[in-house]
Amino acid sequence: MIGSTRYVSQAEINRQSRISSDITKLQASVSSGKRLSAASDDPVAAARIASINQTQANNTVYEANINTGASIASAADTQLASIQNALTRAKELVLNGRTDSSSGNDRNALATELAGIAGDITTASQANDPNGNPLFPTGTPSAIPISDSLQVTATPSYSSVFQGVSTAAGSKTIGDILSAAQTALTNGDNTGLSTSLDELDAAIAHVSTAQTDQGLREARFTSVKSQLQDNDTDLATERTGLEDTDLTYALSEIESKQTSLQAAQTVFAQSMKNNLFSLLA
Repeated sequence: MIGSTRYVSQAEINRQSRISSDITKLQASVSSGKRLSAASDDPVAAARIASINQTQANNTVYEANINTGASIASAADTQLASIQNALTRAKELVLNGRTDSSSGNDRNALATELAGIAGDITTASQANDPNGNPLFPTGTPSAIPISDSLQVTATPSYSSVFQGVSTAAGSKTIGDILSAAQTALTNGDNTGLSTSLDELDAAIAHVSTAQTDQGLREARFTSVKSQLQDNDTDLATERTGLEDTDLTYALSEIESKQTSLQAAQTVFAQSMKNNLFSLLA
């Protein structure tokens, strides 16, 4: 009888200890604002939180890459726009030089301005990106990872912008087209100037295509950044739900468990008192 009573008493003491421990944990979670103090509190939630942590860390890297890529893409777009404007001005000069009213001096002045435009375009072709690397690399542009499954180049290659212009005489570089136009102006060669106009139109269309492609690159960076930010918001919300304390629930549980503990302690004390009287009897 005594052994049985001791066993029951110890079991009740253990139960009350667990309730007391639960109350302590709940109070700590209310104080800290965090529902989990250890992974063992909720292994499934802890595993998901760890996964969210890793994803958020990856997203931070990807967003930094996107910002870098976007700044390079913007710089390339600015240069392409200036090149397009320069080619448009070059066409205007050739048109002016082809008129019957243009004198030799006029054409020489136009050729001098055209040479300056050619120099500006050469300078643009050698520009550096915000990181100090060639804005239009001579090799294949580096692809920038911006998500787990996507890499995007931020800028076109040198050859795709300044070479490979399709003309009636075959593929030409922008530099060759401008040089030929300058020569035609200097020599007063109207046939050469007509050819130069066609080739300048081809160069303008060529750069326009490059601008369109560049716009798509910029849009891709913007789109993926927006997706990452939305994903980060969703992850933060999910993590809050897993990790942060639900104060309404926690306070209710504390009150409930305290009531249960007090009742158990009262019953246990009365039971022990009755058992003691029975033993004494």
